[in-house]
Amino acid sequence: MTISTRTPSMPNDPDVIQRPDITPARSPLSASVIIPTYQSWDQLQLCLDGLASQTLNTNQFEILAVNNDPTDPMPDGFRLPANARILSEAKPGSYAARNRGIEEAASELLFFTDSDCQPDPLYLEAGLKIAEDHPEVNRFGGNVVLIPNGQDWKTTELYDVHLGLEQKKWVERGRAVTANLIVRRELMDRIGRFNDTVLSGGDMEWNDRAQSAGEAIVFAEDAIVRHPARDSLGDHITKARRIEGARLRRNAKRGIVNYIPPLQKLIPSFKTLKNLLRNQDLSTKQAFGVWGVHYVIRVAKITETIRLLWLRRPDQRK
Repeated sequence: MTISTRTPSMPNDPDVIQRPDITPARSPLSASVIIPTYQSWDQLQLCLDGLASQTLNTNQFEILAVNNDPTDPMPDGFRLPANARILSEAKPGSYAARNRGIEEAASELLFFTDSDCQPDPLYLEAGLKIAEDHPEVNRFGGNVVLIPNGQDWKTTELYDVHLGLEQKKWVERGRAVTANLIVRRELMDRIGRFNDTVLSGGDMEWNDRAQSAGEAIVFAEDAIVRHPARDSLGDHITKARRIEGARLRRNAKRGIVNYIPPLQKLIPSFKTLKNLLRNQDLSTKQAFGVWGVHYVIRVAKITETIRLLWLRRPDQRK
């Protein structure tokens, strides 16, 4: 396996936007926060504002936001914290952007989050604390708390809460989503970077490699980022298609079996409905609504299997 050697950016690097108050010489940093962004400056601004309000002193961490669309420059009036830099990565995909951030990072502890996440003020301090308490552990899944986009929860948002992005359950299975993933650089150097040839599922593939290497993972409950729940059915379907494409790639070695669409999923899951109806946080109407979203997503995954494997269509970013 080839490991890339990280080299610091020079001030005249055209892919790096340098603030005049940032110099190449740095004191030892406790954390490097890596954020891929793609046509999402408004969301990134909220994320950076959250990082600017951390309880951790700003000279203890750096922020590396990686713009994955070089044709979409930073807008006028954008508020860039003094300890932040904007990098540029032309290769499509958030994993290519994250790998660029890894190359530039100065810290031995890497915090991955997304531009649409809003870090809690204790996010970095709690992450550093759990890493210090578990020196034998090289990766941690931070807490992802879903929030509504408005005052009331939509049915599609409730799906995300109860059947979608459940970080604690992912950690129990040996994985963590990159919305809140903390990794020691030593592990990245040893098992390799993210697979930058994919547009989705690279976090799961990387975590599978780490788990195969015998690397434990710990849930960092107090290292919180808040993430707006997906509020449209279209967004859920788009995500489901990306995930299905990633699943098919991971299972490519199964050969002809991989080409068989999971037609059994056309039958609604009554076990899922039963569990939703038992959930005291949901009304009966909400439970049936979430179940309906769940079924639409099941069908979307079947059609994506047919589109990718039988019709030989390419993966889609959106």
